[in-house]
Amino acid sequence: MLLSRRTVPALLLALLVTLGGPAGCVAVDTRSPAGTASGTTSSPSPESPPGDGAEVPAGQRMARALFDRVNVERENRGLGPVAWNDALAGVAREWSEDMAGTGRLEHQDVRSLLERDELSGFTGIGENIFTASAPVPAGVAHVGWMRSAGHRANVLNPGWNRLGVGVFCADDGSVWATQQFGRTVGADRPPVSQETPPEQPIAAPEEDGPTCP
Repeated sequence: MLLSRRTVPALLLALLVTLGGPAGCVAVDTRSPAGTASGTTSSPSPESPPGDGAEVPAGQRMARALFDRVNVERENRGLGPVAWNDALAGVAREWSEDMAGTGRLEHQDVRSLLERDELSGFTGIGENIFTASAPVPAGVAHVGWMRSAGHRANVLNPGWNRLGVGVFCADDGSVWATQQFGRTVGADRPPVSQETPPEQPIAAPEEDGPTCP
């Protein structure tokens, strides 16, 4: 558990190691060495993230803010950006809603995600999750993830090239967020790393941004 230095409701972040080493929740298809896959599976094309205007639902605006901050951090460390992916975002939104329904902050079986039809174009998956007992700005989740070694390892992993984010604003006021990182078939990126990058510098340290109503 990691608490923000701000006075905010209870915050929880979680990570799970499924591939050894200090990385966050990560699964890589070991049947596809060097990040490639056999067969005719194609690599998902980059897609457009949600809008950030006032007319956009709060959860989607928070998802956009969390997506943008990831790329700010990556650019600051000299890493390639991640592009938005709707399939990953759909999985992330479903999981955030599922966690809210059970009231438990826990990872899904990320290895099994590689077997889902809508994610057939991916050879690797990483996951960060977060909850707060009452509305908090998107920046609180982002900074919390950046101050946690396993979550930061996903945000700054050079092997990812896609990202989907799902935020669920529950009726009881709690906030649930999932980041679903992905590596596409034939990605022109280094292998998924098991190293933990240093915490500083955090390029987007402001604990502000859109929040649930």
